[in-house]
Amino acid sequence: MRTKNDFCIILAGGVGRRLWPCSRKAKPKQFLDLFGTGRTLLQATYDRFARFVPKENIYVSTYREYVDLVHEQLPDVRHENILAEPVQLSTAPAVAWATYHVAQRNMDANMIVSPADQYIVNEERFEQQMSQGLDFVRQHDFFLAMGAKAGEPNTSYGYIQKGEETPQENVYTVQSFTEKPDLDFAKIFVESGEFLWNTGLFLWNVRTMLNHLDNLIPVMKQHMRNSDAPLSNEEELAFVERFYPSNLHLSIDLVILERSKNVFVQACDFGWADIGCWPEVHELSKKDVDGNGLASSSKVMFSASRDNLVSLPKGTAAVIHGLDGYLVAQEGNTLLICPNNDPALVRRLANEAQMQLGEEYM
Repeated sequence: MRTKNDFCIILAGGVGRRLWPCSRKAKPKQFLDLFGTGRTLLQATYDRFARFVPKENIYVSTYREYVDLVHEQLPDVRHENILAEPVQLSTAPAVAWATYHVAQRNMDANMIVSPADQYIVNEERFEQQMSQGLDFVRQHDFFLAMGAKAGEPNTSYGYIQKGEETPQENVYTVQSFTEKPDLDFAKIFVESGEFLWNTGLFLWNVRTMLNHLDNLIPVMKQHMRNSDAPLSNEEELAFVERFYPSNLHLSIDLVILERSKNVFVQACDFGWADIGCWPEVHELSKKDVDGNGLASSSKVMFSASRDNLVSLPKGTAAVIHGLDGYLVAQEGNTLLICPNNDPALVRRLANEAQMQLGEEYM
């Protein structure tokens, strides 16, 4: 049920280098349609939350150079609902500013923070379980992480260990958190049945975050204290430009799950995946009988090839022969061909290409 106190912050300021060369600095992955659905990852995320959060309460946190892209893809989002960061950091500063911004409008706000690059299988189940989470933080001064059942030993995800179950259905204390474990530990976590994947979806009420900001992100709290009175939009932007901590590369996931003792986790089953790397895109894409997938609307003929993923510009045709488990991806002036079995490989190649070929290929 929609209420005027429910808010959503969509985090859409990252670069997405693990999906290079299609995800580029000028147009990163959140602005791409990677599955040929006609909607980009950002648009799909907005659509998902607009089902149960008032549209006027949906905010997009992004890098200031992406503001025009947000306007273009989400024309229903008002200009004042786009929070444009002056520098590209990790997510903790963006979330702290968003909480401060929403608090000036509504001190009774219940907030959902969501990445823009997720794949959700069951939209109705998602709405139901997120609404349950909103009810929980509406009634309790706790942080709530949304966890998905760890179905395989994926080393690209964070793992939340469930503690004691609470009177709230499917809500547990957090026993431990491990960010991107090695394969041996990931196997142990999955086999134990005690761990959930960290989805990056977090909920809280505004007062909870403001009350704990001193311990969680002290540099942001210190800066916010310099202004006790509500600010106009212009004053707030000038304030952020002046005080935004350009060296604070800290994710909200680590802040909440490692620094807070006031966090719980809700076990969810709406079907979730993080679109963070090409192996994940291949896993979720439509495939032929030989496991070959397309991440674009281009025409590709496969011959004696298996388990490949191809992403090419619209209108491009390709013939792929004799490849097994490869990525073939092109965007603009850059073509990448490499094995598609290591989530970190593309980022390493992108970093090397940046040094050897130059910024114009990034």
